[in-house]
Amino acid sequence: MRKSLKNFRPETTEEKCAEEKAAELMKKYGSMSEDALFARLMEEVASEKSGGTFDAAALRANVDKMRPYLTAAQTSKLDHLLRLIGS
Repeated sequence: MRKSLKNFRPETTEEKCAEEKAAELMKKYGSMSEDALFARLMEEVASEKSGGTFDAAALRANVDKMRPYLTAAQTSKLDHLLRLIGS
């Protein structure tokens, strides 16, 4: 039992919030097609840019967090989207 508890790390509040947010986003966007997701993303970016709240650095940081979980094809598509967005 000691060995199994040796590497135990309780879930932090931040990790729990991130998991809840991911589940919420999956529920909201999980059934959308790739084209619909692209359109929604472009709407959000346009809205943020026109409102002066677009943060390219934050977007890039969030994308970088996702990269380890993506395939090469997904990473390529994501990089293309970032170029289109201008971040």
